[in-house]
Amino acid sequence: MLQTSDTRHRTGPAGLPHHSWGIVSAYALLATGTLAAAVWIAAHVTASPAVHSGGLFVHLTSLVVGFGGVLMADSFVLRWAAGRLTLSETLWAVSRLHVPIWLGLAGLVASGCVLEPNLASAMTRTKLALVLVLTLNGIQACALNRRLKARGGAPLTPRLLAWGAATGLLSQLCWWGATVIGFLNARH
Repeated sequence: MLQTSDTRHRTGPAGLPHHSWGIVSAYALLATGTLAAAVWIAAHVTASPAVHSGGLFVHLTSLVVGFGGVLMADSFVLRWAAGRLTLSETLWAVSRLHVPIWLGLAGLVASGCVLEPNLASAMTRTKLALVLVLTLNGIQACALNRRLKARGGAPLTPRLLAWGAATGLLSQLCWWGATVIGFLNARH
């Protein structure tokens, strides 16, 4: 690993920069394309009742795994804010939750393809927009996590604190919003 005093130039495997916004943008483009493909599949798939039931089970399980991971991560951040954890303990715990959060989100998107969503509905389109924002926010949250870890024990700047708070707030708004819309759509 190339070591410099400027963390923007640190490299990881294959010499790729850890903090490159180009990499974050590439992930964002890939995620947007994946979500667009899932919407296209949902519009063209007619699921049997058994597949629909299985998809609903996977959807609900994925919600528990993904959103549960988010709620746990946020609880660690709140414990840090209350002075009950160090920043390094918090970042370690939160980074370990990335896998279940991303697996939950992927399961929600994949299972949503067989739930025959009403794509003409404004609520469904709003939910899809929330999922896209949530996904993009999660991608940049990983970059934020790496940036915070790279600081070591240095105090956080107001800019980093604001970035973290905005990331957490946006995550909560999107997860809760998509969950409420999913619940309302299931009743109709």
